[in-house]
Amino acid sequence: MTFDTPKLQQLLKQALSAEDLNELCSTYFPEVYAQFTNGQVISHQRRLLLEYAQRHREIPKLLAAVREINPTVYQEFFPELETPPQPPTTPTNPAPNPLPETQTCDILVLSANPLTTDPLQLEQEAELIQQRLQEGDVGKKYLVKAQRAVQATDISKYLLQYQPLILHFSGHGHANGDIIFNNSQGQPQSVSPSALAELLAAIPSKIECVFLNACFSLAQADALSEQVSCVIGMSQEIDDESAIRFAAGFYRGLGFGSGYYRAFQLGINEINLLQLPDSRIPHFISRDTSILEEQTVKPRVTRSFTPQSTTATLYPLWFGTNRQPINPQDITQGFSGKRDNQLHYGTCQVAVPKSHQIGSTGSSSWWQRLLNLESDRLKLDYQTLAILSSTDFWTNIQHTLQAHPPDERSALVFIHGFNVTFTEAAQRAAQIGYDLQVPGIMAFYSWASQGKLTGYTADEATIEASEKYIAEFLVNLAEHSGVTQIHIIAHSMGNRGLLRAMQRILAKVQTQTQISFGQIFLAAPDVDPDLFQDLAQAYHQLAERTTLYISSQDKALGASGIIHDYPRVGFFPPITVVEGIDTVEVSHIDLTWLGHGYFADARPLLADMHGLLRHNTSPDDRFGMESVLMGSQKYWRIKG
Repeated sequence: MTFDTPKLQQLLKQALSAEDLNELCSTYFPEVYAQFTNGQVISHQRRLLLEYAQRHREIPKLLAAVREINPTVYQEFFPELETPPQPPTTPTNPAPNPLPETQTCDILVLSANPLTTDPLQLEQEAELIQQRLQEGDVGKKYLVKAQRAVQATDISKYLLQYQPLILHFSGHGHANGDIIFNNSQGQPQSVSPSALAELLAAIPSKIECVFLNACFSLAQADALSEQVSCVIGMSQEIDDESAIRFAAGFYRGLGFGSGYYRAFQLGINEINLLQLPDSRIPHFISRDTSILEEQTVKPRVTRSFTPQSTTATLYPLWFGTNRQPINPQDITQGFSGKRDNQLHYGTCQVAVPKSHQIGSTGSSSWWQRLLNLESDRLKLDYQTLAILSSTDFWTNIQHTLQAHPPDERSALVFIHGFNVTFTEAAQRAAQIGYDLQVPGIMAFYSWASQGKLTGYTADEATIEASEKYIAEFLVNLAEHSGVTQIHIIAHSMGNRGLLRAMQRILAKVQTQTQISFGQIFLAAPDVDPDLFQDLAQAYHQLAERTTLYISSQDKALGASGIIHDYPRVGFFPPITVVEGIDTVEVSHIDLTWLGHGYFADARPLLADMHGLLRHNTSPDDRFGMESVLMGSQKYWRIKG
C-alpha cells in the first residue's frame, strides 16, 4: 500500500503533541528518538520520524501507533483504510529500569536552551550532577528526575508531579532578572522573578532549596527566598565552565551528606581550585539563619543503589595534545579548550559498555542517562588519565606492542574536527578503534578546540597554531614508538592541521629521515579545495593509500562553504578529485540529519576502512563500491 506524504505530514501535525511525539518515538522508534536534541523544533522531529518510517517501510507501524494515541484524528484522516493496522507491539523483554518508577523525587532538574540563545553544555552539567552524587553514600540514595527543553507553561506541571526537595534550573538568565524557558515553538520565553515566586507560593510544595544555575538569576533567588529555605543564584553573567564546576562541587557536597550552605562553599571552592573565573558570582540566600549551621541534608525519596555494571571493556588510548590541563596538579580533571605552548603525551582508558552498538558513542538522550545508573554511552575514565614524559610514552607503546604479533603492531591516529572537547575526542577515538579492531594501538591527537558551536572562528585560528604539534606527534610516533605502520583518520577541521603537518613532515623526510604512512582517511575535510589541490600531493608521496570521503548531504560543511563563500573539499558539488587520492562519495549511506558524523557512524564506511587497514584494496576491487566517470576523471561511490 502506498501513502500520501503530505497527508501523513498533516496527520502527525494534528494528532501528536510534542509530548505525544516523544512518547511515541521513545517507545516504538528509539532510533529516531536518539536523534532528538535540545532545542529542536517539533516540525523537524516530525520530519525525522516520517523519513525514518518511509525509509524502513514502517509506515503501517507508525499509523498503528498514531491510531493508538489519537484514534479520533486518525479516523478523520484515514477513513478509507479498509483494515486499520493493528496496534504495534511494545518491544518485549525491555531492559529493567534500575530506578523504581515513582512520581516524587529528591532533585528535579529543569533545563532550557532555546533555539536563538547561545548553546550551553547542559549535557555535561547533567552528567556531572549524577556522577558527583554517586560518589557519596548519601548521594546514592537521591532520586533524580530531569526534564529538558522545558516550556514556561509546564513548570507548574512538573512541580506538582514530582514535588521535589531540590529544584535545579540550568539555562539562561536575562540581565533584568528573568529566567529563560522555551515557548511552544522552541523560542525564548521569559519568566519574571515575581511570576516564579507566585507559582511557588500557589503550589503546596516541600521544596527546601532552589538552585538557579543561570546568569543574572540573583533577583529570582531573592524573590524565591520568601517561599523556600534557601536559594542559590548568580549576581551577573557567569562563565559556562565555572557554572558547571560550581554545580559539580555543590552536588558532591550533598552526595557526602553536607548541608546546603557547606555544599555551596564546596562549589565555590571547586571554581577556585581550577582557577576559573567568577567565583564571586554565585550567592547563597536564606531567610533562615539556622540553615547555615545545618550539617546534613537527607534525601526524602530514597532508593537502594544498584552499582554500575562492571562488564564494560576498558579500551586503552594513547594521545598527544596541545591543550592546557584544567589543573596541572591533578591531570585527572582533564584538559580545557585553551591552547598550551607545548605538546603533552599521555594515556587514558575509555569504558565501552556491553550494550555498545557499532558506530555509536552512545545515546544522545542525556536526560535518560541521568535517570539511569547504566547507559550505552562510552565514558572516559578520568582516573586513568595520565601525562607521561616523551621517553615514558614511547616505552609504554613499545611494551604494549610486544604483546602483539609482528603483523599487528600498527597505530591508528584520529585527529578530530571543530567543536570537540578532549573528552569527546577520547570517546570517539575509542569507538573507532574498538569498532575497527585496530591491529595494534589506537591513538588520537586533540588540538585545543573550544568544544562549542560559537567557537568556530577561534577553532580556525587554533588548528592553524596546532600544525607544528600535530607534525611533531606524528614524526615522533613514527621514529620512537616501534610501530610498523601509522594510519590516520582526520575529520572536518582536523584536516587543515593534518594537511599542513604533512607538508612539514615531507620537508623533514627530504632532508633527514624516512617516514611513511599506511592508510590516510580524509573524512569530510573542512578545507578550501584550491589549497587542497596545491598541497595534497604530500599525501601521495608519504602514504600507501589516501582516501577522501565526501558527501552532498553534509549540512555542516555546506554551512562552512557559505561562511567562507567558497565550497569545502568534503562537500559536493563540486567534486574534488586529486591524482593519487581515491575520492569516495558516501551520500547514499543512511546518515544522521546533520550528516557530519558519517565517518564514524555508518557501518558501510566503517567496513570500508576496516578492509583498507588490512588489505589495502583498490576501490575498483572493494565490495559495495561503484566507479563514476566525470569527464576524464574518476571517483567512486559506496552503494546505498
